[in-house]
Amino acid sequence: MREAITGNGKVLKTCWLEGSGCNLPAGQVGGDFFEFISSDDRTVFAAIGDVMGKGFTAARLMETIRQMLQECIRINPDPLDVVRRLNKVGGYELRKFGAFATLCLLCFDGRTGHVTCVNAGHHPPIVLSNGMVKVAQSRGVALGLLEDYLGSGAEEFSLAAGDAVVLYTDGLVEASGPGKRRYGQERLKEVIGLQYGADADTMKQNILADLETFTCGFSQKDDVTLVVIKVTGKVGETGGD
Repeated sequence: MREAITGNGKVLKTCWLEGSGCNLPAGQVGGDFFEFISSDDRTVFAAIGDVMGKGFTAARLMETIRQMLQECIRINPDPLDVVRRLNKVGGYELRKFGAFATLCLLCFDGRTGHVTCVNAGHHPPIVLSNGMVKVAQSRGVALGLLEDYLGSGAEEFSLAAGDAVVLYTDGLVEASGPGKRRYGQERLKEVIGLQYGADADTMKQNILADLETFTCGFSQKDDVTLVVIKVTGKVGETGGD
């Protein structure tokens, strides 16, 4: 796996998967985060999260959760176990500050095209497959609210070359334009549906451009984080990159 930081965020490149993400904080710092993590030569995790609150406290908690997530994946890369373990160790830190965090974790298997999704109170991913748009069903309680993670379990689906998954925080769908209308999930789904065939970075840029059109440049009160992951090669082509 190869990662790079660009002016617009972080990009991911493997021989079968590409990802592009960005974080647009509403203030100087924010509590949103996203991450691409490789556990071996064929397995890639993509995560997005949102720590309750704003400012430096939320930013510090966000960085703590990000580091703990990496360690939990290192200990045991089973996605459901990762979220359960993260809720135990990270939840303790969050509760000390009266906070909680939402998280959505995806695990991509490059050998089979299999995807496992575990959700902890976050907006569900939107999947673009064979030109069709659908919303994942995985649900769960946010990190830090309960001592033990409670959710609907791991949701599993398969992706083929050309398919994509979009992750986002509430700052995107709750962004407001003139008349205080919200951008909303339905408009996001419509825009995603028009992106079949585009690469991950182009999809991300097109979604952000539509968001800018909708908000007419109005300043927003919440961070906006967006991640697009796309399958680019034949499943099973996981050798050297």
